[in-house]
Amino acid sequence: MQLTKIILSNYRCFGKEPTNIEINNLTGFIGRNSSGKTALLSALMKLFGEKSSDRIIERSDFHIPESIDPDSVNNSELYIEAQFMFPELDRGKDNASVPIFFKNMLVSDPSGKPYLRIRLEANWEKSSNPEGSIDTNIYYITSSTKEISIEDKRNVRRHDLDQIKMIYVPAIRKPDEQLKNVSGTIISRLLNGISWSEQTKEKIKMKVSETEKIFFEEKGVELLKKSLENQWNSYHRDIRYSSPKINFNSTNLETILNKVEVTFSPTGTHRDYRVEELGDGLRSLFYLSLVNTFLEIEEEILESINEGKEEDIFTLVPPVLTIVAVEEPENHISPQLLGRVVEKLKLISTKENSQTILTSHSPAIVKRVEPTNIRYFRICKEHECTKVNSIILPDEENEADQFKFVKEAVLAYPELYFAKLVVLGEGDSEEIIIKKMIELKKESVDSSEISIVPLGGRHVNHFWRLLNDLEIPFITLLDLDRERDGGGWGRIKYAIQQLIKIGYDKNSLLSTSEGTLSDEKLENMHTWDVAETNIMLGWIERLKSYDVYFSTPLDIDFTMLQSFKDEYISVLTSSEGPRIKGHGRIQDIVINEATEDELKTAYKARIDSDIKLTLKQEGGDGSTYTEKEKELMIWYSYFFLGRGKPTTHLSLFSNSTNIDFESFPDCLKDFVSRVIEKIKDNLGD
Repeated sequence: MQLTKIILSNYRCFGKEPTNIEINNLTGFIGRNSSGKTALLSALMKLFGEKSSDRIIERSDFHIPESIDPDSVNNSELYIEAQFMFPELDRGKDNASVPIFFKNMLVSDPSGKPYLRIRLEANWEKSSNPEGSIDTNIYYITSSTKEISIEDKRNVRRHDLDQIKMIYVPAIRKPDEQLKNVSGTIISRLLNGISWSEQTKEKIKMKVSETEKIFFEEKGVELLKKSLENQWNSYHRDIRYSSPKINFNSTNLETILNKVEVTFSPTGTHRDYRVEELGDGLRSLFYLSLVNTFLEIEEEILESINEGKEEDIFTLVPPVLTIVAVEEPENHISPQLLGRVVEKLKLISTKENSQTILTSHSPAIVKRVEPTNIRYFRICKEHECTKVNSIILPDEENEADQFKFVKEAVLAYPELYFAKLVVLGEGDSEEIIIKKMIELKKESVDSSEISIVPLGGRHVNHFWRLLNDLEIPFITLLDLDRERDGGGWGRIKYAIQQLIKIGYDKNSLLSTSEGTLSDEKLENMHTWDVAETNIMLGWIERLKSYDVYFSTPLDIDFTMLQSFKDEYISVLTSSEGPRIKGHGRIQDIVINEATEDELKTAYKARIDSDIKLTLKQEGGDGSTYTEKEKELMIWYSYFFLGRGKPTTHLSLFSNSTNIDFESFPDCLKDFVSRVIEKIKDNLGD
């Protein structure tokens, strides 16, 4: 049995329009604070919580939009629906869950798989009671349609619902209290569920009696007993209760089991440690260990029941499904142990009798969860309620390369889910340069709120669609790569086509002074004359309105070199720098009318060689670049093709103290100014 979907309507921060959340064996809930993650877990507790107090519907559980005066509301309705599938039927296995719920299963069509709908419905009405009156019912829904009549509802017995358990570990940890509860519910339940033989019970009773007898033979205990009796009777004159006795509280097996506790050794002291003496992090880990132990034993019991084995090790009848919900497991646990925690939760989710739901704000946790198992929570300002989205990746079958690339990128940069703004860039240089520029701009913006994802210009449309769906603001910085193979007009064409793919208006995007650009002309854009740089710049300006920017004329490293050539050279030692054989270092060579022809020829040959290296195979001859830019390619080749790009930029920023924001290239200043503007626009979100 497996929980596959939760549907909420009018519950807490979830609006009247039903919200559908798909659930896997291990599902991760992520989103900003107060976006609805805890509310969803509490909804499951209303159905499957062990304590009756967890299942009470209160006035505050009914959703009221912020724009509506609560006093104007006279009545309200909510529902919480859980849907379950039975994968064990596909495996042809007998299972305890099927007989319990068989009469209430339904199918959507003749060839469909059976599933189960359980729905809690609650109605609130204003009354003389300050909290109003609330009626709550839980039904099996026997129709597969959205429209449900009274004939489609069957009352659910609490006995049936007890076959589905919810273990909830809240974010606000109270380890002492929670572990006490765990000891009372998990360890105690397991110990009390053991099929203790009568012989063992009798032996324990005899041993306790023997111990008690030895205890009372001690003279000090006898003196204490007499003194207590005398003092009590000096105050208490009633014949009732006149003889106080000192007894062991645990005189039989049942009372002893309730006092069993776990201790740990070895320790740094002469005695064992009790659970409450462990640190918060270890207690959290032990909590999960107890849950895993409990589920493992329950799984073995269920397996025995399903296989018809007549073993009497346990009298315990476990639930057919346990849902383990852990809020923010990163609380109290060091980053080094988070991987172990997720592995524990994954292990729980692989058991046939359990599923795991976790919420988190930690990229270290999120990157260990399959992107397709993540549900992203956000508050929709327009409708004043929570919206939940799945992470949509490219089609695995038809777009295998794109699927693999986007999935790996999302796993590598999970912080994008928590960012105020995502910058989609080409490589590692962008992160260093953009964050430095934000710092120099001296605006009240925290660069840590930005997630920079290096894509190498690949599959940007999938990331645009992903971030659009999640409503995470983003901006893109691509290399123009003019005169490189596929660059220049090819880059602009690519950006336009990807924007069209994700739904931007084609006519607006392709509007020109001569009308809308035809499909044929767009398809051939990569063949347009690369020397038409002014027309190219016009299209680059057009794309800025779609938050697509370009590092011009080549890439971000070249444009930085244009502005900071002397500063980059200044960090070199006397033995570093490009050379011309027989003539020394480039920075020491001066080319003018008096320069020897041999050196001029060698210098020209060096420029031509580095133009080819810079523009790469199948690239142009550099004709669209100025002579100064061509000479700069010697240094581009040295700094950025022969050395690490990030370290070169870091060396510049750490050794140059006179760099300010205005000294950066115009194309990057425009981009970073827009980045700051977008972050400020989202500060209130």
